Amino acid sequence: MKSLRIVPFALSVVLAALVGCGATVGDACTVDADCGGQSICINNADYTPGGYCTKPCSPLNDSTCPSGSTCVSQMAADDVSACMRECTSSDDCRSGYLCLSGIRGNANSICVGSEVD
Repeated sequence: MKSLRIVPFALSVVLAALVGCGATVGDACTVDADCGGQSICINNADYTPGGYCTKPCSPLNDSTCPSGSTCVSQMAADDVSACMRECTSSDDCRSGYLCLSGIRGNANSICVGSEVD
């Protein structure tokens, strides 16, 4: 009988952990709320197909981005820089994205759609 009481407790711990897991930089989104917290959703059919969760950041200051991402100038808008997921190959990116370097002056490789100017 004791093992039956452990199952609901274990299930509640797992569910609590899953709820705490929010969207990360580069995840698909439709609206800002899909990204949670202070994140935003970039919806541009050319370079962020399916939407792209990101956070605003300070240009040339990767410490303002979550681990595994880099700050790219004017990525969200002309006056808004955004954190973008870093990669070493397109295999690191979600479907429909490529790992490209030199985007908007950033030396790091990031996951983006194929039509970035």
